[in-house]
Amino acid sequence: MTQGPGNKFGNEQHQVVDFTEIRAQKMEEKRRKTERIFFKSLLSVYTVVGDSTMFPIELIDVSEDGCSFQIPHDPDSTQKWPSSTDQFPLRLYFSQDTYLEVQAKIENSRPSIDGNRRYVRYGCKVDQNTASYPAFLQFVRFLKAYSEQAHKDKGDTTVFYL
Repeated sequence: MTQGPGNKFGNEQHQVVDFTEIRAQKMEEKRRKTERIFFKSLLSVYTVVGDSTMFPIELIDVSEDGCSFQIPHDPDSTQKWPSSTDQFPLRLYFSQDTYLEVQAKIENSRPSIDGNRRYVRYGCKVDQNTASYPAFLQFVRFLKAYSEQAHKDKGDTTVFYL
């Protein structure tokens, strides 16, 4: 019997696990979960539609280029919602009386179901030529850094002595 450099496991193929890719996927999941908590608990987002009517929206994701949000599906709504060609204001309220306003333009929309409710989800591009864009950019960068370093409070305490 001749022995040579072969696969000692026969014809089985073994896959190499790329831990870098798995870590990146886990960080992306953590970032999205952290953002969702931040958006639902600490931030209120509104837009102005029609004749200056404030309309609440649920922010889903933000990036340096844009954002996605959803609104409840309401086929009977008389609200005038911006079309893909319209630019509209998004107000990010960090307190009850202060907000950061960016201009957005709808790039796409699709129906969505979240928690047994129907929504319409929108993807938007944020206008980078407005005076408020640098603040929005820093907010997005903060969220990314925060999500990478945030820890869930489990009620335990740790004391370090030097």
